[in-house]
Amino acid sequence: MDQLNWFSEMLPYKYIIDASSIFSQNLGEHHARTVNVSLWHLIEECIRAQRIVTCSEIYEEIRDAQQQQWLNDNQCTVLPIDEEIQNNVSQILAEHPQLIDFKSGTSSGDAFLIATAMKYNLIIITEENKKSAKKIPHIADAMEVRAINIDDLCVEEGWQF
Repeated sequence: MDQLNWFSEMLPYKYIIDASSIFSQNLGEHHARTVNVSLWHLIEECIRAQRIVTCSEIYEEIRDAQQQQWLNDNQCTVLPIDEEIQNNVSQILAEHPQLIDFKSGTSSGDAFLIATAMKYNLIIITEENKKSAKKIPHIADAMEVRAINIDDLCVEEGWQF
């Protein structure tokens, strides 16, 4: 375990971003880019510096070509799924099967996001409801992973507008 902690400390990664936060820059959303230009420039700087990353399942979940292009333009690091992450996903789903609703076709990206955060000791950035037992913040907390939203990210980073 000490070797993993040492490895994690060597990485620039600090946060892993969810699709909900990426989509929050869209017109009509809470953090619309057209209004929050400075905010998104700071987020983009963090992405290019590899402080904010995402995982392959979240990247695949983003079907919007404009958002995928935005991630590509900012050279977003997309962490691949490996055996450790798959094992973490199995643990998460065994303890929290409500994370996936097969009837509604809900993506399994959330479990992979949390599992990747567990592996790399990352803070999750998500706009999902903190009170719902089926959402990332609640399940991440149960797995001892921090989950914040973009407003919390601003506080965490000391950004003021």
